[in-house]
Amino acid sequence: MNPLLTLLALQRQAQDAKTRQEFLHVVVNQSKKLIEYRQAIFWNKTFLGVGLEKISGHAILDPKSPYALGMLEHLKCYKGNQVNPEIRIIEESSPNTVLTIIPFSTQQDGIIGGLILESDRKFRDEEQSLLQELALSYAPLLALHDLRRISGIGSRIKHLWGGNAKRNKVLLISLLVILFFPVRVSVTAPVEIVAKDADYLTAPFDGLVSDVFVHPGDEVEQGQKLVLLDDTVLKADADLASQTLDVAHSSLSRLRRESLAQPEKKAELSALESDIEEKKIRADYAQVMLERSAIKSTRNGIAIFPAKESLEGHPVRAGDVLIKIANPKQYEALIRVPVEAMIAMDDKAQVDFFLNVYPSKSFDAQIISIGYESSVDEDGIYTYKISADITDNNETLKIGWKGTAKIRTGWSVLSYEILRRPILMVRKLTGI
Repeated sequence: MNPLLTLLALQRQAQDAKTRQEFLHVVVNQSKKLIEYRQAIFWNKTFLGVGLEKISGHAILDPKSPYALGMLEHLKCYKGNQVNPEIRIIEESSPNTVLTIIPFSTQQDGIIGGLILESDRKFRDEEQSLLQELALSYAPLLALHDLRRISGIGSRIKHLWGGNAKRNKVLLISLLVILFFPVRVSVTAPVEIVAKDADYLTAPFDGLVSDVFVHPGDEVEQGQKLVLLDDTVLKADADLASQTLDVAHSSLSRLRRESLAQPEKKAELSALESDIEEKKIRADYAQVMLERSAIKSTRNGIAIFPAKESLEGHPVRAGDVLIKIANPKQYEALIRVPVEAMIAMDDKAQVDFFLNVYPSKSFDAQIISIGYESSVDEDGIYTYKISADITDNNETLKIGWKGTAKIRTGWSVLSYEILRRPILMVRKLTGI
């Protein structure tokens, strides 16, 4: 088909779209009739910045995926007001991948959105001209749909507020009462049942875990061997040190006999005795390290660790925690509050939580300690650690169970609680 006729057909199809979603469907999918491309992404620009809104086909675009974040990197230059509305060509590092960025702009609003076309080749000059014409057609229609969306929200507010003055007064008073309704300042955070006063069994040296002799949750006794680190090298070192010490003792005995007939050799005895002391220290150290390769329980209790498979055959570094030994009846609640959600609190704050295994039951707790500084968790999130003693425990809880805790402190008004997080976000973005 003639490209100009296809262009006119696309313009008519975009004009006939009744909703913004129908219009965006035409933009990312039907534009392929004019120019062949592999993938199309529509992006919009608002006062908050640039964002990806729709992708061609039936795919769902995850805004936090590496692909989406990579596309947003190419759109950073459109965050300002004075930007070039011309088509940009970006050749990706991956082979046969070219990105064509087509901004949609109007004289009144400037750039309000655009398209990213992913193709196997760079478009020719005449194809870029067609895309430029297509953008000039799409831009005013996009601005019209954005205006309709804003006016639609305004008309709904006007319909709700207009008319009866008495009703408006009641609505206003009710709104003020709701906004200034007293509530407790609170924060919710993940909670986990953890062992109290547990012993941590750590790797004494760098090595490889050879065997694990218990399963998670097994009862263990003091002195029971739990983990064995690979001791092949340690055995060789201990045997060599022992043999070297035996040779040195043999040499000492021989030298003492010879010194009886040759007194001048008595001077060598002190040097050899010092050498034997050094070799004895090395032999003792090698034997101690060999014994430490077998990690034993320091007390009676249960063994707490993820799984045997997470240890056996895996390398460890000196100081790595392998297993925790704890009393299964002694536990507490550990609450991890993210840094951005932390509120001012003390040990008198009210704490209650529920566990995933008991979703219908609430437990009360009393704060024992609040982390002075945040620290990073295994998932990479910085949190404040809060330890709490479970005060109304009528159930047999299990170490490792998780749930959600709510911490309540002083009183505030509902409007502050609703706007606290948005205010924090605005201050982070603006620095005001």
